[in-house]
Amino acid sequence: MDDLDRARGGDARAFDTLARAHERALYSHVARILGPGPDAEDVVQDAFVSAWRSIAGFEGTSFKAWLFRIARNRAIDVIRSQKRRAELPLDPPDDEGGSPGWAEPAAGGPELADIAAGHEAREAVEAALSLVPVEQRDALLLRDVEGFSYEEIATITVSEIGTVKSRIHRARVTVRNELVSKGWKGSAG
Repeated sequence: MDDLDRARGGDARAFDTLARAHERALYSHVARILGPGPDAEDVVQDAFVSAWRSIAGFEGTSFKAWLFRIARNRAIDVIRSQKRRAELPLDPPDDEGGSPGWAEPAAGGPELADIAAGHEAREAVEAALSLVPVEQRDALLLRDVEGFSYEEIATITVSEIGTVKSRIHRARVTVRNELVSKGWKGSAG
């Protein structure tokens, strides 16, 4: 019996093991949606509490995807409740009045992690991402930074796979067009 099965049976230690395995990646993703800080921490904590309360009924195969879905939904709720939809979550001011640092991916993804290799490039990518609607940005980050499959992203975002692919494509086009318009060519150009 693995940790997931034991957690489903009410074993709090098994659930804790599962939660700890995904805590950093989950916080990084939520911080990309809301910005790093107390809101992101609260959403992650709330997602874990919600997952623990619902684990007995979890019937899926990917605990990570399920957990990301819970956290993503909570993060979107925070954005809506604070009426911050127009205020882009990747660009809130930090204590010094600037923008926050790039939330490091837990497991490297090919696209954005490669593009954002240097400090200047990271700032350019963050600025370009700030122009992408939250649903597209979320799908892009789940794919290119977190490494989820299209099917997992569809589960997390409660969307059709075609919608997921479309959102990712549109986000990539927006980011690339913005980077090109600013004269950024990346490390290869």
